[in-house]
Amino acid sequence: MGERKPGEKPPISRKVGPQAEAGADGSQPLLEASGVTKVFVAGGERLTILNSLDLTVERGRSMAVLGASGSGKSTLMYLLGGLDRPTGGRVLSKGRDVFSLSENELAHWRAKEIGFVFQFHYLLSDFTALENAAMPLLLSGMGREEAYGLTEPILERVGLSDRKGHRPGALSGGEQQRVAIARALVMGPEVLLADEPTGNLDNRNASMVNDLFRELVTERNLSAIVVTHNERLARMMDACMEIFEGRLRPWQGQ
Repeated sequence: MGERKPGEKPPISRKVGPQAEAGADGSQPLLEASGVTKVFVAGGERLTILNSLDLTVERGRSMAVLGASGSGKSTLMYLLGGLDRPTGGRVLSKGRDVFSLSENELAHWRAKEIGFVFQFHYLLSDFTALENAAMPLLLSGMGREEAYGLTEPILERVGLSDRKGHRPGALSGGEQQRVAIARALVMGPEVLLADEPTGNLDNRNASMVNDLFRELVTERNLSAIVVTHNERLARMMDACMEIFEGRLRPWQGQ
C-alpha cells in the first residue's frame, strides 16, 4: 500500500477483532426480530411495550427507529443486542435464536457481532481515549501492543489521533462520543446498534457525529439500527420506521 494523499481518510479493515471470520453466510439475515413481545409488570399491572413486533436487519442497510418517549425504542434496542430478554418471540442472528445460548455464549456473541453506541458514552474516567476505545480488545485477551495497533487507525478515522492520550474529562462531549463510536467498531461487528447517539450533544457536535456515523456505516458496509429523535440523522439512514402501539410502521414524518 502506498502513502495516503493529504486529507485522505485512513483505511479501516472490515473485520479487526480477534474473532473476525473470513466470510459470512449470506443466506440468513444478520439480525431478525420475530414476533417479539415485551411486557413489564408494575404495581400489579401489565404494560405491553412491544407487541408481536417483526424486524429484519438487512446486510449493509441502515434504519432509523423513531417514536414517542416511552414507545419502546430503547427496549427494542436492548432486545436486539441481547441485553434484555423478550417476554415472547425470538431474536435471531443468522437464523440462530440468540436467547437459546448460554450466558457465556450470549456475551461472546454480543462482543463479536454487535457494536453498541449509547446516548451516554460510558467511558472509564481513569483511562485514556486510546485505552477506552481499545477496551473490548483488551477484555478479549488481546495484548496491549496489538490492541492499540488496531485501535489507533480507528481513532484517527474519527478525528482523534491527537487526543488519544487524553482522559474523558479533558475531552468535549462530541469527542467523548467519537471515542465511544471507535470503541463500538474495534471488534469489527457486522451490526451497529445506536441508542440516541447525538441526544446529549449540542447542535454543532450533533451534526459532526451525524455525518461521521453515516460515513462509517457506509465505509464499513455495516448494518445499523439507530434509535433517535434527531430527524436529520434519521433521514440519512436507508429507511425510517417508527414504533406505534408496540409495532413498527413507516415513519409518518417523512
